[in-house]
Amino acid sequence: MSTDNDRSEQSPLDYWQIRKEISDLHPSETVFLPRILFPGAKVLDVGCASGGFFNIMKTVEPLIEYIGVDIAEPPIRLARQNYPGVNFQVIDGIEMPFEDNTFDIVHCTKVLVIEPRYREMMKEMYRVSKRFVLIDIRLLKDIGRENDSQTSFYTIEFTDERGDITLPYMVHDADEVADFILQLNPKPEALRGTGYFHNVADEAETPYREVCMTMLLVQKGSPDTSATVVDLGELPIEFAVSRA
Repeated sequence: MSTDNDRSEQSPLDYWQIRKEISDLHPSETVFLPRILFPGAKVLDVGCASGGFFNIMKTVEPLIEYIGVDIAEPPIRLARQNYPGVNFQVIDGIEMPFEDNTFDIVHCTKVLVIEPRYREMMKEMYRVSKRFVLIDIRLLKDIGRENDSQTSFYTIEFTDERGDITLPYMVHDADEVADFILQLNPKPEALRGTGYFHNVADEAETPYREVCMTMLLVQKGSPDTSATVVDLGELPIEFAVSRA
């Protein structure tokens, strides 16, 4: 299993190609994904990097229709090399060229943990989904609306001429995130979560010593949805909301 610490010193090729097998997943990542994949499902993988989750998802359910998108061109080139014939595109997750309700499943991991614009991305992923949005995100209780990405960051030391790059180390307030998701339009049918507390990566510069590594599964509702089922009991955080 790979961890954030594995990324502290490596080549760009290694950075983009860390995970491609089910055995590479964190335990929390294995909870929801097998439940929502089904034969014929149309899947959008946002922040697909070199395409490893295509292989993971096809291992779980071979008969899916997969599209992988990433904002960066180099990992998309690697994805096309790794999985010829698969639909990989260079697209920013803030504004995607897909119609509303296009995909059964929108999957996004290892992106919102370094992306300050989680609200914009979440709205867009929810828009193009017609059933589920599955994300990972770092949460803590009572830290305010959002941490400062200028003071919480970590540095990746590449071993080639590329040098070092610095990325935001995003940690969000648990209740703010839950409230934001519950206000999506249309109202979600359900919000479920699982996760665990974990020490921050050694290379992270942040005021926090540990964070809750969280997987959230949002089931899209319809205009007729009157209430959202909230099932966050598997998370080691007490949320203010229990039902919406």
